[in-house]
Amino acid sequence: MTRFEAAQALKAGKKLTHKYFEPNEWVKGDGDGMYLLEDGVRCSAAEFWKWRQQPAFDNDWGIFQE
Repeated sequence: MTRFEAAQALKAGKKLTHKYFEPNEWVKGDGDGMYLLEDGVRCSAAEFWKWRQQPAFDNDWGIFQE
């Protein structure tokens, strides 16, 4: 999915991964504009996307498979 689709999925509380994430890495939206990462870090959506402006993060998002 695209960056836009990923942002929408995170708003809906989905747990996502990316092509360049490690197999156990994920991010999940909490519905309050905050994201939870697999290591317990919480950050705002703005902070998360601030560090993912490179074209490599424009595509290749997907649902994390448990």
